[in-house]
Amino acid sequence: MITHHPSEELIAAYAAGSLDEANALALATHLTLCPACRREAAAYEALGASLIEELPEMAMAPDALSATLARVRGETPAMATIGASQLSRHAPASQIMLPAPLRHYVGGDVDTDKWRTLGPGIQHMPLVAADGVTARLLRIAPGRSVFDHSHGGTELTLVLNGSYRSQGQRFVRGDLEMADESIQHRPVAGTEDVCICLAVTDAPLRFGNWIGRLMQPFIGI
Repeated sequence: MITHHPSEELIAAYAAGSLDEANALALATHLTLCPACRREAAAYEALGASLIEELPEMAMAPDALSATLARVRGETPAMATIGASQLSRHAPASQIMLPAPLRHYVGGDVDTDKWRTLGPGIQHMPLVAADGVTARLLRIAPGRSVFDHSHGGTELTLVLNGSYRSQGQRFVRGDLEMADESIQHRPVAGTEDVCICLAVTDAPLRFGNWIGRLMQPFIGI
C-alpha cells in the first residue's frame, strides 16, 4: 500500500505542465502506480481546463497549430504525452517492473546492461540531466545502504522494487520520499529483495564521509 505521496503543490505543478523534465518523469511514474494521486492530478487538470474555457477569445497566428505540433513532437514522452487521464489504471504486469514513463527512457526494463557500478552492491543508471536537475535509477542490494548524506536542494526518491528505510520510515513500491536541505539520512535497503528507486536531485548531495565526497566528482550525484 502506498503511504508516501508527493505534495499537492508538486501534483498541481505536474498537471499544469510546469515541472522540469526530471521531476515530471518522477511524477508521471508515481501517478502510474498511485490511483489516489492520479485522481488528484486529473482534478487539477480539469480545473485548469475550466479556467482556460473562461478566458476571452483571442486571435491566433496563422501558423499556431503547426508550431504547437512541432513543439509537442520535440518533447520527451514524460513531458509531452503523459497526463493524469492517460496514465494506466493499473500497475504494470508482474513481469515488467518499470512503469511506462520510465521504459521510454531506459529503452526496456531493469534487465538492461546500462547499469554502472557506484560501490559494493550499489549501481546506478543516469536518465536525465537538464537545467541542473538529474534523474537516475538506483539498484541497491538487500541490506545495503547508500552513504550518509544531506542535500543542497531537493531530492525525490520513488521506490520501484523492494523497499528501504529512512529516518524510521519504510518506503515500498510506489512510495515517494521528498527530502530537502533540512534532511540528513542514510537509506538502507530492505532485506527481502533488491531495492530499485528513481532518484531526482536539483543540487549535489552533501556526503557525510570522505569516501562519498571523493567519489562525487566521478559519479555526478
